[in-house]
Amino acid sequence: MFEKSLTDLIRGIRANKKNEQKYITACLQEIRNEVKSNDLDIKSTAIAKLAYLQMLGYDMSWASFHIDLASQTVVDIGIALNGLSHIVTPDLARDLSPDLVSMLNHSRPYIRKKVILVLYKIFLKYPEALRLSFPRLKEKLEDPDPSVVSAVVSVVCELARKNPKNYLSLAPQLFKILTTSSNNWMLIKIIKLFASLTPLEPRLIKKLLPPLTSLIQTTPAMSLLYECIYTVITGGFLEAAGESGNALAATCTNKLRKFLEDPDQNLKYVGLLAMGRLLATHPRLIAEHKDLILECIDDEDISIRIRALDLVVGMVNRKNIVDIVKKLITHIMPKKAESISLHDPSTIFDPVYRMDIINRIIFMCSQNHYHYLNDFEWYITVLVDITYSAGVNVGELLTNQLMDVSVRVKSVREFSVKQMYNLLQDKHFLETAKRRDSNINVLSAAAWICGEYCNYLDDIPLTLECLLLPQVTNLPVKVQTAYVHSVIKIYAYWTTELTSQWDADIQREFVKVTQVMYEKMDMFTHNADLEVQERAHDVKSLFKIILDATSDPTIDDVPLVLRGLPDLFFIYELNPVAPKAQSKVPVPEGLDLDAWINDPLPDLVQDFESDASLDDSSKYEKVNKISKKKKKSKAKDDYSSEDEAEKERRRIARREARKNDPYYIMADNKKGSRSVDFDKELDSIPVVELNIEEINARASNLKKTKKSKRSKGQKAPPKIPVYAEEEMPEDAAQSEEEKEETEGRKRQTPKTVLYTKKSARDIFENGEEAGLNSVDLSTPLGENEKFQQVKAYLSPEELRIQEEAKYRNERRELRALQKKNKEASGSKKLGKTTKKDVETEEVTDKKKKKKSTRKSKAKTQEELDTQNLAKEEFIPIDDGVREALVDGQEEAKRLKEVEVLKTDHVRLTSALRMESDNSPIIAIQFKIQNLNEEKMLPKLHMEFAQSFDLKLIENDVPTNIAYATETFELQVNERVECIAHFEVLCDIRQGLCLRGDLFYDIEESSALNQYPFEIPIPASLFLNNKGPMDPADFATLLAEHGDKFEYHENVSIDVTLPSDTSSIEEVLIKSLNKITAISGLTVVEVVPGAASLYGKSVQGNQVAGLLKYTLQVEAEPKLAILSIDLKSTDEGLLGGLVHELTDIRMD
Repeated sequence: MFEKSLTDLIRGIRANKKNEQKYITACLQEIRNEVKSNDLDIKSTAIAKLAYLQMLGYDMSWASFHIDLASQTVVDIGIALNGLSHIVTPDLARDLSPDLVSMLNHSRPYIRKKVILVLYKIFLKYPEALRLSFPRLKEKLEDPDPSVVSAVVSVVCELARKNPKNYLSLAPQLFKILTTSSNNWMLIKIIKLFASLTPLEPRLIKKLLPPLTSLIQTTPAMSLLYECIYTVITGGFLEAAGESGNALAATCTNKLRKFLEDPDQNLKYVGLLAMGRLLATHPRLIAEHKDLILECIDDEDISIRIRALDLVVGMVNRKNIVDIVKKLITHIMPKKAESISLHDPSTIFDPVYRMDIINRIIFMCSQNHYHYLNDFEWYITVLVDITYSAGVNVGELLTNQLMDVSVRVKSVREFSVKQMYNLLQDKHFLETAKRRDSNINVLSAAAWICGEYCNYLDDIPLTLECLLLPQVTNLPVKVQTAYVHSVIKIYAYWTTELTSQWDADIQREFVKVTQVMYEKMDMFTHNADLEVQERAHDVKSLFKIILDATSDPTIDDVPLVLRGLPDLFFIYELNPVAPKAQSKVPVPEGLDLDAWINDPLPDLVQDFESDASLDDSSKYEKVNKISKKKKKSKAKDDYSSEDEAEKERRRIARREARKNDPYYIMADNKKGSRSVDFDKELDSIPVVELNIEEINARASNLKKTKKSKRSKGQKAPPKIPVYAEEEMPEDAAQSEEEKEETEGRKRQTPKTVLYTKKSARDIFENGEEAGLNSVDLSTPLGENEKFQQVKAYLSPEELRIQEEAKYRNERRELRALQKKNKEASGSKKLGKTTKKDVETEEVTDKKKKKKSTRKSKAKTQEELDTQNLAKEEFIPIDDGVREALVDGQEEAKRLKEVEVLKTDHVRLTSALRMESDNSPIIAIQFKIQNLNEEKMLPKLHMEFAQSFDLKLIENDVPTNIAYATETFELQVNERVECIAHFEVLCDIRQGLCLRGDLFYDIEESSALNQYPFEIPIPASLFLNNKGPMDPADFATLLAEHGDKFEYHENVSIDVTLPSDTSSIEEVLIKSLNKITAISGLTVVEVVPGAASLYGKSVQGNQVAGLLKYTLQVEAEPKLAILSIDLKSTDEGLLGGLVHELTDIRMD
């Protein structure tokens, strides 16, 4: 009754801020005692307190509650499995996976179902368990209990979302369940699974088509019906059905209509979603349900409205475009919407939604260059209505549409001019210029259209008055620019009308109007924008010239300036430019576009960069003085190496460039000395060459524009639109390909264009599933692929006894081997009584005497050695050579890392070895290190090029090292190891090479880094190194099969000998070690002055060699010439070994 509750614990923590750790430690001790109580209330309170402390970040790993998976109570097992699914870790998954797989044979279906569902969590943490347990999981598809089968189907369906290829083998069993089961939920899962399998195996489509068609026609379950329809649409079933595909599509659309008629919002949404998938292939079938789809546009749910809009855009045609646009306009015009829409307009007039509606209206009308429009006057009216009632700022979009339609369609220009004139004289619209949602930018299109096609204006003076209203100064700069330009264009056209009726009265009225316009131009000349100012001054100057020419009342004739003014603006008609007009401009004869027009000016780039570098260096000096001193010393060295004449020439050129540079302020004469010093400092800066071609190439890529195709309009009942002819440059010829393309466009009907937005990222993406993608279930399990068995840890005493026994056995085997080698070498010495052996013993005795008297005079010793070397051609090698050779060959077996690639961010090394002595499989172990100090590499992977020589394979032997084809995430300065196995498909030869690419991303950078690399495969790698060959067997091989060694090569290697003759033997042994280590050949037998070599490749080819050496002690320096005669059964292997031996350089 005195135990603390959870509330008491929280209050105590708050009250003990200074001694919080001490207080919590005391509370944990109390909780340890409380969990041992028999009172369930006390236990539950203790667990609640533990959970709260764990949320605060305290370690609760000691509080492990044991529930046995092998309990006799089913409920306990179920609780343990549920808890395991929430707390599973990679280690826990690895240790418990054998027990869970064995529980698949449990007698209770409840446990089998629970185990199958928990296995999915196990697979996420320990992907290797999927391959090991997949056969048992596959068996459970035939379990007699339906709940177990449903659990297996659910797990397989989740696993197949990322890698469906692994589960093609389950197709027969799943098809059987599909045709026999009545569980709708399980059928939905199976259909989802087949939808992911059909792209990999198209033959499944014909097999699945009858049962899916039957389910669509008969099932009353809406969820199952939708899944069947969705799979048929997206899985390619309609195309595979052939002639019956249209009938099946019609059945699907009729069934989907029920979804739209249902009051359930979820069913409406999925129905519209499925129709959107079907729209791309069968737009006419979707158009039959236009009434229901248009009703969905008025739905209260915004997601349903958006889906309905997607369908409306796709099913538009010449007949229904007017009705659809009228329906959509009701969503942006409240007055019309109140009487037509089914819902309160205020609930659907969100600015983002209104913007989307307007974009869709313009997209529908303008797609394929206004292919679906018959009445362009109606379209102009729609654009003007949107201008007034949009409620969002879409002025730029409307401006482009109004100008584009007016330029392209001649028959609509007169109507367009009248509509634009109404906009210009609307003073209430001008007052909305300051509003954020105003489309005032449309006035720039209105002014431009009235100025370009002013011949359609009814009242030109009134139009000029509208363009010069005082409120115009409140308009945006772009609009004012169009106003000024249109004023002079309309004025110029007006003069052409007056010249035919010119008299004194017209002259007086004309001068008054011109004077007023001249004065009103002042409001533009004081504008803050330079372009508006410049245009206004130009127009004002023209008015001044005209006033000077027409102010004299005595002149009766029309002034010449009025006759020539219209030619400045209306010399030719403005037509739309053809899409490929720019590329068709012919190059004039005699014009070389690559040649300089004038000699290039003196280079000012170096001068600018030198100034900037001096400023930067002064800042950098405060940060790091040491690095600056190093750079200065390096610059001085480069400066001293340059020619003085070249420096003087550069100084003179720089001064000349400054004189011609209007942006450079020359120094005063008083500062002349400083200028000279400055020039000298500039000469110390290294010159960097700039590649102008690369800069131009980048600039040209940025200037590329989108190409569009325009289809010619067809005849329609309301009015035949007259299009303006697209302009092409002179002498532009259409290529044959373009002619065929144009004819093809005429014959083809336009495809359905869908209005799409940017796709968002997959919200169901799970990082834990990445490991499952590398699991291959298509190959059978190997003998070594088994679950790891749990082993008990040895006690320290048992571990010590085991290590001591192992050490004693190794010592015993080593002594026996040494004894055997000594006996073998002694018997060979006794059996040899040749003259060379006697000489060898004499020389050995002499050498022993020399070693014993090494403390005598050095000069006498050197003379004696020189005389002995001159008399004898070879130096005998004793038994100690063999031990040195064995040590050298053991060292050669070790993997040697070679740097393959190094960038500013990554270092890649590799080590090669043969996977086995019997098969030509190479194992390459890579080490990848992140060299960045601050940034991680989130995605790094390697790709290997395909070739006829090497093939990337997956090794079945389990290993702790990751595969090189995986994607890695490297933290700062992190290094990872990975391995790749390659099967050699060709014969061994020189030049065998593995090529690949390294890809990686850098944190906070969008650039993709790709670097190619090459790894040469030496021929020596393929030689087996099973130890020395017996000399007798070697002799027998050459005697019986010597004719097979038909390829012969010879290699000579020079070895520099030391002046001290006592170390010559050591140098020769090291040289022999190096040769065997690089070539992979083993030493068979060593005799005085020679050694026999042998090697056998994994492909069965053999190499035999004889190494001899000759001493040249009288030469300077002293040399030993190593001559290696090699014979082989394979020419490629021999060539590769010779190439490696030729590259050996002895130190």
